[in-house]
Amino acid sequence: MSGGAGIKMIVLFILLLLAAAFRLRAADGETREYMSVNMTNSIKGFFLCLVFLAHIQGSADFSHPYLDELYQFIRRIMGQCIVAMFLFYSGYGVMESVKRKGQSYVKKLPAQRLLKVLLQFDSAVLLFWLYRQLTGKQTGIGKMLLSLIGWDSLGNSNWYIFCILCLYIFTYIALNVFKDNYAKAAFGIFLLSLLYIAVICRAGKDYWWFDTILCYSWGMFFSLYRVKIESFVNESPASWIFFVTVFAAGYLAAYFYKGASFIVYQLWVFCFVAAVVSFTMRFVVDSAPLRWIGIYLFELYILQRLPMNILKPYMLGEGTPPAGKYVYVLVCFGVSLIISILYRGTIGRAVSSILKIKSRNKIV
Repeated sequence: MSGGAGIKMIVLFILLLLAAAFRLRAADGETREYMSVNMTNSIKGFFLCLVFLAHIQGSADFSHPYLDELYQFIRRIMGQCIVAMFLFYSGYGVMESVKRKGQSYVKKLPAQRLLKVLLQFDSAVLLFWLYRQLTGKQTGIGKMLLSLIGWDSLGNSNWYIFCILCLYIFTYIALNVFKDNYAKAAFGIFLLSLLYIAVICRAGKDYWWFDTILCYSWGMFFSLYRVKIESFVNESPASWIFFVTVFAAGYLAAYFYKGASFIVYQLWVFCFVAAVVSFTMRFVVDSAPLRWIGIYLFELYILQRLPMNILKPYMLGEGTPPAGKYVYVLVCFGVSLIISILYRGTIGRAVSSILKIKSRNKIV
């Protein structure tokens, strides 16, 4: 591969960093906006772009020994942590909703969270099934049924959806058992997540099926003890610098030993999440493009492999020049954005309407 190909991927990464840094500003000392919807969507948008770049490398080879090595090094350092904030913010958001709405939210959780995600996911799976049919690939009934719950795949991303569906079930169980004792409920979800890890390992699934699931319960605990944590970590500029440095150093140090044990690996992930959260306590990331991408997190995550699969035979081949691979990446990203908008405006809206009608019928 010529030098140009390597440059392309690292340029994309640098542009992503610039998009995040463009609206980076110091936070008002009296304002705690780092867990706001706008802020978290910007951060989720940033990491979703990293997920996209990671996924598309399965289609196109970007492995220049010099120029592209920097990007590959960053990928290795971050590893599965690129999805950690999704789970952390999800757990935080669910607990915040429970705190505000109580048992009324818990009762609606199976429909508004679990069923909504499942129906939207299954609709996306059917698109991948249609693509397979059009390209002559047969799908057995067993594979199809398992794909509809995320246990198997038709070429789509699936493990994260299976994980989040299980977490919603754990949340519903724990909050029904412990009611208004949210601390015990969060701990119950933590224990059920450990059970999930044991079962998934026994089933022989890859490590990414379970290695970041605990971030969800960490997000719940953060929601419950946020004020105390803030007063401890963000008490003063000196304390903030100290903790950001400790978490960042812990993350880098644990990276080299994360394969030693499950506990060390979780310490590595925890330090990453803690470093991001601590950093955003005093610096606001509010990028409009990244925020928009974060808003379409579900659709972009589920559908991004579809254009990759469809366009690969037409845009990539043995003789594809470096510039062609660069164009392939940009076109796939652009098409992913378009179909995500269309998907939410059609299928997403239809699913939401069905669930609202079902909810009204129950009330009547």
